[in-house]
Order: sequence, then C-alpha cells, then structure tokens
Amino acid sequence: MHPGRMNGFYANGRERSQRVIENFDILSAVCIELNSHQDSSSVFKHIVDSAPLFEGIDSAGIYVLDNSSGEFILGYHTGLPGDFAESHSSFKRGSGLHEMLHCNETVYPCPSEGSSFTYEGSAQVFIKGLFPLMRSQAALTVMFIASSEPGALPQEIPRIMDIMLTMAEAALSRIDLESSARRSEMQHSLLLEGVRDPVYALGDNLEIKYCNEAFRQLVCFEEERIEKAAFSEVAGLELTNIMREKFDEALDPDNAFSYSEFEYRERIFNTFVSRTPDGLFVLMNDITEAEQTRKKLNFRERFESLLITISTDFIKMRGSALNLGINDALLNIGVSIEVDRAYLFQFSDAMKIINNTHEWCATNVQPQIDNQQVLKTDDYPWLMNRLTRHSAFQILSIPDLPSWAEAERELFESRDIQSVLVVPIVHGNSLIGYLGLDSVNHERYWSEDIIDLLRVVGDAIGNALVRNRMEKKLIEMYRRAEKEAQINAVLLREVNHRVKNNLSEIIGILYAQRRYASDNNDHDEFVQSLIGRIRGLATVHDMLSSSGWNPLELTRLVRRIINSAIANAPGGKKLKASISKTSIRVNPNQAHALALILNELVRNSLKHALTGRESLKIKVRMRKRRAGRIRLIYSDNGPGYPEEVLEHDRKNLGLDLIQNLTIKNLQGELTLQNDGGASAKIVFRRTRAEDKDESK
Repeated sequence: MHPGRMNGFYANGRERSQRVIENFDILSAVCIELNSHQDSSSVFKHIVDSAPLFEGIDSAGIYVLDNSSGEFILGYHTGLPGDFAESHSSFKRGSGLHEMLHCNETVYPCPSEGSSFTYEGSAQVFIKGLFPLMRSQAALTVMFIASSEPGALPQEIPRIMDIMLTMAEAALSRIDLESSARRSEMQHSLLLEGVRDPVYALGDNLEIKYCNEAFRQLVCFEEERIEKAAFSEVAGLELTNIMREKFDEALDPDNAFSYSEFEYRERIFNTFVSRTPDGLFVLMNDITEAEQTRKKLNFRERFESLLITISTDFIKMRGSALNLGINDALLNIGVSIEVDRAYLFQFSDAMKIINNTHEWCATNVQPQIDNQQVLKTDDYPWLMNRLTRHSAFQILSIPDLPSWAEAERELFESRDIQSVLVVPIVHGNSLIGYLGLDSVNHERYWSEDIIDLLRVVGDAIGNALVRNRMEKKLIEMYRRAEKEAQINAVLLREVNHRVKNNLSEIIGILYAQRRYASDNNDHDEFVQSLIGRIRGLATVHDMLSSSGWNPLELTRLVRRIINSAIANAPGGKKLKASISKTSIRVNPNQAHALALILNELVRNSLKHALTGRESLKIKVRMRKRRAGRIRLIYSDNGPGYPEEVLEHDRKNLGLDLIQNLTIKNLQGELTLQNDGGASAKIVFRRTRAEDKDESK
C-alpha cells in the first residue's frame, strides 16, 4: 500500500481537532469586532470579508432584492474575480439563480441544480451556503459563501457560519436600537424575534426594554411581553448574579462592551454586552453544541493517542513485562474513560474455567479480583452466549437482565455494578477472554466510538497473550529438544531466539495487515503483501542460517531481497536494479528489519511507479559515514511521492511499518523526498563487528 493512499486514522483525529479549534478562534475574533461597527453597511462588509478566513470558503457576497424592480443586486463581495462580479452584478426574475437566492431560511449545502455561478473563461464558483440576513417590505438581503472547488464544507463550518450570521443579526439589531427615533417599539420586537439566540435590551436602570422569544424561554417567563420589568425580576437570582459584573463592565466609561463565556441551566453561552445611548444591548450566543463537539474531539484525540501507545507497547512485551503492561493499560483506560473498575478475564484452554487475571479499581472502589477465580463457564450460560458471538455488548442496568440470567445478575450485583461494558478478546476464531469496564456509582452508557477503540486494545492484548503462550510452548519445546538431542546449546538458543522473533513479527504483521485489508475489502492485495513480507523474512533467515548467524554482507542482502521482490512484477515490464558494492555488514536484527523495509519500498515502486510505464529503474546506494553510521538510499525513476506523504499528512500500514522498523529496530532515521522519482534515505548505526574490522 502506498503511504499516501489512505488517511491515517489517528492522524485525522488530531488534524480535525486542531482545525476546529483554529476556526472557533477566528470566529471569536470576528464576532468581537462586529460589536464595534456603528452602521449596517460596515457590518455587511465585515462579515463578507471574514467568511473566506474559514476553511473551505474562498469567496462571499451579499445580494439585495429590490422589490420594485424584482432584481437581486450584488451589494458587497470579496474573493470574487472582477469579471465575475461585473457579469453577476444582478439577477432578474425567472432565472434559476434568482429563485435560489429567494430563500426563506439558511441552506446547507445548496441544491446541486443551479448551485454554481459561471462566467466565460473562468472556473465555476460553487455556492456552499445561503443565509437570509434581513427581510422587510422593501428588500430581502441574502448572503452566500462559495468556493472554487466542489464538495461539502468541513462539518464545523455550517455551525460557525450560523453563529457569525446570528452575531451579525444581533449587531444590526443593536444598530437599529441606537437609531430608535426612526422606528417604533413594535418594529424593534419583530426584528429581535428573528434572532435565534437570547437577545434583550435594557434601559439605564436595567429594566427590560425589548427581548425575544428565545430569552423568554431561557428564563421560563410565560408572558409574551415583559417590557419595563426589572431584569432581576424576570431573569431570577442565578442569571442576575452572573450578568451583574458583565453589565458593570460594559457601563464602565473606559469600555464599550464586555465579552465572556459562562454556563447557565446546563447550556454554555458566549455573551456580548454592548453599551447603547440609553442602556445596554445583550446577546447570549448558545455555543453548547460547539463546545461539546470540541470536547469530544479533544477526548477522542487523547484517547486515540493513548491506545496507539498501548497497542505499540504490547507488540514488544514478553513474560512478566506483559502482565505489568496490561495493568498499566487498564489503569490508563479506566482513568481516561472515567470508569470505576477495568479488568481482564481469561479462559482456560478447554473453555471450562474463566479467571480474573488483571484488575484496576478507582479510589474507594472495592477490588474483586480475589473473588473472581476459577469460575465455571457452565454456571453462566447467558454471559457465555453473548461472548461466543464475538461482539462487544453493554448492560445499562443490571436489574434489566432477563430472567434466565439470574447467575449473571448475582455475579454483577456482588460487585456492586450499575452498568457494565464487555469487549470479547478474540484471536482468529478463538475466544480467549474479555475486557470489562464497570460503573459502580451510577448507570452509564458507552458510545460506539469508545467501544470501537476498546476493540483495538482488546485485539492488542489478545495478540500479546497468544504470542506469550506460543513463546512459552516454544521454550518448552526447546528444553525437550535440548535434553533429547544434546545439540549445541548456544546455537540452538540463537536459532530459537530468531524463530521466536520471526513468529512475533509475522503475528504483528498479520494483525495490522488484516485491519488495513478489511478496511479496503482488498483480499488479493492482503495476500500478495503478506506473501512478500514473509518471503523477505524467509530469505534473511536462510542467509543467516547459512552464515552461522554471523553478520551479513549488506550488498548481498540487498540484492537477494530486491531480486525476490521484483520477481512478482507484472509480465512484459522491463525492470532494472542497480545496487552499489560495499564492505558493510549488518547483524541479524538489522538484516530482518532491512529485509522488511526494502520489500515495502520495492512493492511501493511496483504498485505506483510502474503504473502506466513499461520500464522501471531501481537504485540502492550504501555508504559508510562518520560517527559509526550507515546511509542507505533507495530510489526509483517513477513520478515520486505525493505531496501529502512528504508532509506527513497521509499514512498507511506500509509507511508506518517502514518508519517503525527504522526507528525501533535500526535506531535510525527515515527521510522521504522526490529526486527524479521517489527517494527514501535511511541512516542507522553500524554494527560492532564492522567497527572492530575498521580498527584493525
């Protein structure tokens, strides 16, 4: 798989979270500046100029419908080419765009038919959203945002634009209030009713002059008109105490407004308080959903990062270190998800007995591990029936268990559980245990996102446990073979160590490749890539066996691996490999890592650099460097890496495998670049044997 062909699952979460935070920071600055404008024209210009600051928006404009002529006239715009603005300065009745602009509510996204502007010699301008800003008997004002590229906006942008346009409506309402001599009180009220967030105006004595329905609903005031009433009588003590300081700040002669965020009645508000000639104007912008989205993204980013660390650590854990690693994983998961107890149960080989082998408990939560040993699976038919389906499940309320789950109910109640989440641990088709999370203090629901991420941990634990069992069996086999055959103990220990490492690497690759292949529904690619990687390991194993597990000549190793990999190239293609000669030798660990790395690089060249071409040239250059370092440069004469790969914006299994092997196995550095084609430079430490040879 080419490194740039699939977005990295975890990298995407971090990028998405950072993007949302940056967009909301921009929104905050835009909304604050809106408060300083004193006329509607400057408000319109400000929001039109601000829209392209957000991702996915290139241009914006405002059309005003003149009811007398029936034309929509382009009043304000930014980011539009001059020719476009001139050719689309107005639309008459009867045109599709005229009908599209004649909208009564916000539209995301715009309909596909008639949702783009065109002009001669230039690209299309795709409309991404329409917003009716003001309606009156004389005119209708409509804003649009657009892009030169098709496709949907990022998911947070519609909410951001709604907030910005709500603030614009509030600013227009404030400006309208400041020119109250030209309007009646009834007109004020009608205008404020169109604002979706709570809005109200106060007099000098903090009596309510005007307010909209959203404010009346917030303070649970049932009467339709509450003008002239004191704010404290209508809003109540809690909101009055919250707002008192903000009112004082806006009334301070050195200030003109105040801006703050607070919680009220389980909602989060960004509140703008502006001084007017005869009092205060207040808008309470409800950002609850945006903040919840931000928190979810931040939590997911942190949790995904934790799971990556846990899963990576399990790959290299063996023996007693694995037990410590499982305990640490349960602690980190329990703290992150805020559960009361996290634990692991494992089945015996015959599935007759189940034992609680690992447990973490929150403070003041009673441990149960000593009471959960040698449980007979036949005593818990309902639980076993659910576990054998190999699907995670949660019990939201223990008393709601079916009548035939009496044994399970007694088991859970004995542990004071209110809710429980169970994630089966499956290896191949075998159920080897399950991961459990308990909520003791209250009933709890776990989202599908959390369950999916916990499956990743379950898979990692399962692979580590199976590998650990296999290693124990290999150790037993080794001891029996040592007694029976009395072979060379040192050589047998080294061979056994290499076999164990190879098996562990194969298991890890199978697990990782299975996830990637299932995502792409590409069974052939999965089989082919797996064969290539195992063939590379087998080649190194054969070379090491022949050399008595001594360091290998790097030139000979590279030639064998590359010739083996290009043997699978499509028929009729001309392939040429140029490999430099060197006296460098690498130890067995380095040989295994380089075999996998070179196999991935050749597969990448065959898959992407050979596409649409009849020939391909591969070069491998190796050189000794100072300070005991080796530099290996692999390159082809193909089209090179996509920009996203060079900027580390896109990842997949192949790139992750190369990077991890370089850093962890070679203790080296990987650099990708385009130099007449794709080029990968790997710098790593030379072997001790090589250093000794040079010193002679």
